[in-house]
Amino acid sequence: MDFKIMSFNIWCGGVTPERVAKVFAAIEKYSPDILGVQEATPQWMEILKNRFTDYEAAGIGREGGDEGEYSAIFTKKARFEQLAEGTRWLSETPDTFSFVKGSLCPRIYTYVKLRDKKTGEIFCHINTHLDHGPEEVRMKQARFLYDFIGSIEEPVSVSGDFNYEESTSEVYKYFISGSLSDSKYLAKTRHVAPTFHGYKELKNIIDYIYVTSNGFEVKEYRVVDELFDGEHPSDHNPVVITAELKR
Repeated sequence: MDFKIMSFNIWCGGVTPERVAKVFAAIEKYSPDILGVQEATPQWMEILKNRFTDYEAAGIGREGGDEGEYSAIFTKKARFEQLAEGTRWLSETPDTFSFVKGSLCPRIYTYVKLRDKKTGEIFCHINTHLDHGPEEVRMKQARFLYDFIGSIEEPVSVSGDFNYEESTSEVYKYFISGSLSDSKYLAKTRHVAPTFHGYKELKNIIDYIYVTSNGFEVKEYRVVDELFDGEHPSDHNPVVITAELKR
């Protein structure tokens, strides 16, 4: 049965009532079953948890505990049971606060192992935010993430702000050289648009949802580039896919 995954960098700054309302509107319009957020500060996490009480949240801050930005995952309680969850650092020591040399910030990924209450099927979703510094740093982080993915037996989906463009990045090539595929190229229907605009005329695609192609059928891919009450809700446009697990 179909379900929706949304990746949404909600931007850590500018937490005004007006912008919060636009973020709510974008999420509620597309009503994802799985929501991966990036740049979610503790303030944003409290706001999201208080609003979306029908979701179960997973994740900790990148500074440890409730400190720093989250790469959190929200899953609809009515649809999925969280069998396991955790947050790890993209480094040589993933279980403790750490980061690779050259990274401008500590970087993390959050994962949830999910059981679909409608079908009984099990898969893993991962949400992350790679560094915005040198490409070689992102490559190291990507390798750490792939090491973890390789340990998972079930199908895997990965959402995030990856801070690279597919046309110029060796990290993108690395990601799709293994078990993962870019969901927009698997989708039967798609609406492709820039995912990062920075409230300017920037036209970059740096946010992705990857899936193991032998585990998922992707029905639709969409970048939510519409305006809400006349404005973008964030400096990134959300990415939404509709998919189902292959049997």
